[in-house]
Amino acid sequence: MTADQLSAQFTTEQLEALVRRLELRPQLLRRQVEEQITALVPLPDDWLDQQRTALLGQHSLEGFLASRGWDEADLSLHLRRPEALRRFAEQRFGPGLEERFLASEGSRDTVFYSFLRVRDSALLRELWIRLEEGETTFAEAAATYSEGPEKAHKGLIGPLPMARVHPPQLAAVLRNLQPGQISAPTTMGDWQVLVRLEQLTPARFDAAMRERLLSEQLDALLDQRVKQLLAGDQPEPLHYDPC
Repeated sequence: MTADQLSAQFTTEQLEALVRRLELRPQLLRRQVEEQITALVPLPDDWLDQQRTALLGQHSLEGFLASRGWDEADLSLHLRRPEALRRFAEQRFGPGLEERFLASEGSRDTVFYSFLRVRDSALLRELWIRLEEGETTFAEAAATYSEGPEKAHKGLIGPLPMARVHPPQLAAVLRNLQPGQISAPTTMGDWQVLVRLEQLTPARFDAAMRERLLSEQLDALLDQRVKQLLAGDQPEPLHYDPC
C-alpha cells in the first residue's frame, strides 16, 4: 500500500488512534532514530549498487518496488540501514570494547548444569550420599525428587550465560566446581540444593562476540533515546564522523 493509498483509507486521527491502541509508538520512535542514524552515515555508491543487485535478483526494479509499495528512496533506506547502524555502533562503541568485555568478569561465560532442590535437608543429604556412591544418577534423582520446574528436564539447565544464573550464590557454586563434580548440600533461600557442573565454556572476545557487544550497546542507546522521546525530553544530537 502506497502512502497515497494509506492516506485515502485512513484519516490522520484514525492512524493516530491505531498507533495508540496497538502501542506502536515505541517501535515507530525506535525506527525513526534508526533512520536518523542511517542518514548520518555515508555509504559508497558502488556498495549500494551491489546490494541492490543482490536483492533484486531476477526481479525488475519496477516490479520489486510495486510489490512493496515502495519508491527508490525506500529501497535505498532498506539497503543502507543495517550497514549504517553497524558502522555507527563501531565508531561510537568500538573503542574500549575489549576492555569492557574483560571487565565483565566472566558473566558472558556459558554454563550447562544439573540442579536438584528439595525442602527436606535430610532427604537431600541422603540423595547426595547415594549420588556420591553411584547408587543413582543425578537425572534419576532430579526426575524423582526435585521440587522445582527442572524436574521435567531431569535437572538439566542451560546452556545459558553465567549472568543469567540466579541467585548469585548459585553462580558462585558453579564457579567452584569441575565438570562432573557435584556440590555438597547447600541452602539457597528456602531450598536445599545439589548442583552438578556439566560444562562451563569461557567466552572469547572473537569477531562474533564483538558484533554481539556492539549490537547490545546500540540497542541500549536506541532504548534510551526512545524513553527520552516518550517522556517528552530531547536527546542529545547524534554524531558520526565520516572520516
